[in-house]
Amino acid sequence: MQPTPATPTDVALVLNREKLDDLRRAHGIATEAELARRIGVNPSTLWRVSNGEVQPSTPFIARVLLAFPSARMDDLFRAERVERVAS
Repeated sequence: MQPTPATPTDVALVLNREKLDDLRRAHGIATEAELARRIGVNPSTLWRVSNGEVQPSTPFIARVLLAFPSARMDDLFRAERVERVAS
């Protein structure tokens, strides 16, 4: 039997913003607004995902991967454990 942790953990998928910025520049995309338009999301959605405010949705991930087909999923996104307050 495994011990129960004192603080439960969840997992989150986190956007690698540095890699996305590298791809943006390499593809001549000058602004965040243009990047959002190119991947088909609202600029505020891109900002919230970039800052870890919300996790990327499946459609968001698919849009990024389609916009940059040479990029690998594991270069753009990483799984992390996040602590959450037990209720």
